[in-house]
Amino acid sequence: MQPVLLLLGLGVGAVMAIYLPLVGTMGRALSSPVLAAVPFFVVGLISAVTATVLTGQAEGLARLRGLAPWLPLTGFGAFLMIVGSAHLIPRIGASTFFVVIVAGQLAVGAIVAHYGLLGSATVPLTLTKVAGFALVVGGAWLAIR
Repeated sequence: MQPVLLLLGLGVGAVMAIYLPLVGTMGRALSSPVLAAVPFFVVGLISAVTATVLTGQAEGLARLRGLAPWLPLTGFGAFLMIVGSAHLIPRIGASTFFVVIVAGQLAVGAIVAHYGLLGSATVPLTLTKVAGFALVVGGAWLAIR
């Protein structure tokens, strides 16, 4: 893999480590994890539309109508992530939250990649990868004890 792409992924992870706890703080301040999702998605929508316009891709907005009807439902997954973050982080802490979501992401991600589901590149699950995932799960268990 290209080192630049791996560094970008690391940067995205770092941003998640900051914004998800902030969503938890917002949920606590508003006394509602669901209500905390509202400003998150409003600002996200404004940011996405602005970036689309500034990068000269505004004409592409019309292509949104041609998407398969189930694809925009991915926004519901984002909603669950934000509400889950706002509810769980204040209760279990950011480090435990991230450990358990990474374990869940690895488990499902390995299946998705192995079978090339959802448009993913096919990356076969090998014994070495299974051992690596087992080490991550073991480390996660140790981290939350």
